[in-house]
Amino acid sequence: MIVGLSTTFFDSVILGVLAVAALLVVVRIVRPGSLGDRAVALDTLTAVITCGLLVAAARDGDGLQLDLAVVLGLLGFLTSVTVARFIEARRGDRHD
Repeated sequence: MIVGLSTTFFDSVILGVLAVAALLVVVRIVRPGSLGDRAVALDTLTAVITCGLLVAAARDGDGLQLDLAVVLGLLGFLTSVTVARFIEARRGDRHD
């Protein structure tokens, strides 16, 4: 009984910390800045959401959340690579 209670408590604390991290990242995305800063913040938000899905999957024992976390991780990676290539191409156009 104590183990179940402590696990639920720690899951709630972890999800709360992840929610605060997500809020701070959203503030960083909304603030004016360069495209690179926003891309890094968006990648960080994707990682925080993925971690939240993994914690929820561990708590609930739900395999669907694991699948969603894998898909979100792959989409986050592909988005980061695409934005990085776009930024690099844009810099190359300015120097020519």
